[in-house]
Amino acid sequence: METFVTIERALAIARETPVRFTTEKVSLNKAHNRILAQDLQSKVDDPPFDNSAMDGWAVNSKGTTPRDTTGYSTVRAGDHDPEWLTEDDAACPIMTGAPIPPGADAIVMKEDGVNGKAHTNFIRKRGENFLEGDTLLETGQLMTPSAISLAATMGYETILVRSKPKIAVISTGDELIAPGNGLEYGQIYESNSYGLCALLEKIGCIAIHHSVVEDSIEGLRNTLNSLDCDAILTSGGVSMGEFDYVRKLMEEEGDLHFWKVAMRPGGPPLFGTWDGTPLFGLPGNPVSSHLVFTMIVAPWLAPEVPLAKEVRVRMKDPVKGAPGKVCLRRIQISPEGDELVATTHTHQGSGNIHSLVAHNGVTYLPPDTGANAGDIITALWFH
Repeated sequence: METFVTIERALAIARETPVRFTTEKVSLNKAHNRILAQDLQSKVDDPPFDNSAMDGWAVNSKGTTPRDTTGYSTVRAGDHDPEWLTEDDAACPIMTGAPIPPGADAIVMKEDGVNGKAHTNFIRKRGENFLEGDTLLETGQLMTPSAISLAATMGYETILVRSKPKIAVISTGDELIAPGNGLEYGQIYESNSYGLCALLEKIGCIAIHHSVVEDSIEGLRNTLNSLDCDAILTSGGVSMGEFDYVRKLMEEEGDLHFWKVAMRPGGPPLFGTWDGTPLFGLPGNPVSSHLVFTMIVAPWLAPEVPLAKEVRVRMKDPVKGAPGKVCLRRIQISPEGDELVATTHTHQGSGNIHSLVAHNGVTYLPPDTGANAGDIITALWFH
């Protein structure tokens, strides 16, 4: 087991134990945000035939004016057999997307009139976008709306994608009460599992929301043994306390790969396997659990779906760094002129989940480094 590792090292260790993916076929209507599990070669040329990029007239660019439209009916999109242009001065009415009549090599725009300028570049040439057999989407591609449109253009009705991994989410702690119930003194509403389930769904996983497990070795062991899932996320019980049973159980009966990461907030997470199933133990403080998920868990489970974008921002407020740790202070990032600026609006406690709602990013301050107002620093801008 390694201890107090960098964020990069934690991710590298986790990636040595990947989630095992299966595959399934889905229709394009069900493919949004899925991960492609096959390379896709186009079944057609695109465009499959020369066609007009404009409404207007199909003409011969070498012809003379005035042009003659006599005897020509409009060529519409979907027509199979447009008429030949038999004379150099002929002009055939044509719609956008319609096939080019034989004998024509240019388009006159409708707004220019039939005797306007002939544009040879207003014809979309067969195969100018891509050719049959071209590999345009590769394994690992996130199926965005544009990727789905491309797959359809290539001739695919269904595609092979990774099956969504099933991730069990478990919060631990005697003080935790499900929302909707009354609180007694010393109790708080359990929130981490709800946020973690939403994060899992955002990156394309199936979240299995488990009820709170009280602080006991037996209860935790029994719960972990009862799970049928591809990976496990726990929240709480990973630090140095007497009742941090996730850490104790993983040390004594699991296979622990790392514990503690050089980041603040989020320092005490662990990763290993329980009976062969990957297990991430996240801190109990809600900001810590969200940020560990964003920085390590999400890139491990779904590197194709980043939750944050690295940017450079100019700080308008000072922020403190952290001794020996990367510091993730919550900041509000916004455009100002030709740059991005960042401000802070709440206190930065790791128990203050409101700080993640009131801000849209975090600093990425190197260890032992703070920032003054006016400094330009690296930040992570949440999607």
